[in-house]
Amino acid sequence: MVNKRFERLLLKNTLAIALPAIVVLFVLFILLTRFSVFSQIRSMNIDDYESYEVGVEHLYLNKTTNVTVTLKNLYYTGFDYYVDGEIEGAYYYTMEKDKFCLVLIDTKAPEMFIGSLKIKGKIIKDNIAANHIMDSFAKENNVDQALLEGYCFDYIISEPDYPHSYIVMLNVFFAIPIILAILIILYTIIVWFNPKLHSQCKQLEQYGEIEAIIEEIDSQLRNQLLFKKSKIYITRDYMIVNYFHRTDVIKLDYIKYLSKNLVEKKEFISQATEVYRLTMSDPDTIFYEVDFVSEELIDDVVGYIRGINNKEKSS
Repeated sequence: MVNKRFERLLLKNTLAIALPAIVVLFVLFILLTRFSVFSQIRSMNIDDYESYEVGVEHLYLNKTTNVTVTLKNLYYTGFDYYVDGEIEGAYYYTMEKDKFCLVLIDTKAPEMFIGSLKIKGKIIKDNIAANHIMDSFAKENNVDQALLEGYCFDYIISEPDYPHSYIVMLNVFFAIPIILAILIILYTIIVWFNPKLHSQCKQLEQYGEIEAIIEEIDSQLRNQLLFKKSKIYITRDYMIVNYFHRTDVIKLDYIKYLSKNLVEKKEFISQATEVYRLTMSDPDTIFYEVDFVSEELIDDVVGYIRGINNKEKSS
C-alpha cells in the first residue's frame, strides 16, 4: 500500500467524488431527524399497545400517525366518504374497550358487516365527524345522546388518508443517496485492489498494457521522481497532473510540440482570470492542455520536459 503512489492519487479522485455524496447523506439524515420525517413514514402496529385508546392518542400526540391495525366485527355506519362527488370510502365502527372506534375504509361498495380486516391507515382527530355519526346512531336507535357521550373516540383511523405515494417518494429519496454512497465505497475498495478497473486508467491503454503501465508509474514515482510541485509530477517517462477530481497521465516521449500562451479562463462563479496554458501535442497521438497560475511553474515544467526529451534524443 505504501508503494502504490499512483493508486493513492486515484484514490484522492475517488474520495473527491464520494465526499459530496457522504456530506449530502449526512445533511439529509440531520434534517430528516430534526423535522421528524422518519415518524411520518413509519407505520406502527397498534396492537403493540396495551390499550387501544391510549395507544392511538399516544401515537397521534407523538406525530406518528401511520398505523397498521387488524380490526374485527366492523359495522357499517351508513355514512360514506366522497371525493369529487364519487364514493371513495365508508365509515365503520367497532367496539374496543367498551367504546366506539370509527374507521374509514377505502371502498366503493360498502358492505354492512366486515368480520376481520387488516388495514394501513392514518390517525386523524375529527371529533366533529365522530359526534355527528354518534348523534345519528343515537337517533336511529332511540338512545339518549347524553348516554353516548364519552363512548366514542375522537380519533378516526382513515385508510384513504394513508400516504402511500408520499412514503414511497421519501423511501426513494432516502434510498438513492444511500445506494450511491454504498456503490462509491465498493468502487473505491475494488479499484484499490484492482486499479486497472478505475475509470481514470482507461487513458493508459494508448501507452500499453494497463497493469504494466501502472506498475511502471508507481516505480518511477517512488524511485525516479524528478519534479513535484503543486499538482504536477514529472518522472523519467511520465508527466502526471493530479486534479481534485481526476488524474491525467502524459507519456513524455509522445510529446512533439510544446506551446505556452497567456489566456483568459472563465470560472464558474467568479470573473475570468488570466492563466498560463501549456499545450502538449502530437498530431498522431495526443493533445493535452494544462493551466498554470504561475509563469515560473510553467517554465520549470517546460524545462524538465524539454530536458528529458533532448536527453532521450541524444541517447
